[in-house]
Amino acid sequence: MPRFFFDVSEKSEVYHDAQGIILPSFGAAKDRALAIVRKLETIPRADDDLVCTVRDVGGHQLLQIRIQAGKPVVSREN
Repeated sequence: MPRFFFDVSEKSEVYHDAQGIILPSFGAAKDRALAIVRKLETIPRADDDLVCTVRDVGGHQLLQIRIQAGKPVVSREN
């Protein structure tokens, strides 16, 4: 099963996931990224301040989810 990494950025602060997590599929990684954003979106902030980027073990960006109009949306999917 593949390992996925979930980086979270908010304004100028970035959390780089160095461990990652093994998940059964890209779909499972997308669901986890959406869950991360939904959990963090309960904290008041300006739109587009929160971004979750999903990377593979090679460091390639697979998915990016951000808050737009108060809702999590996939803004980039490779």
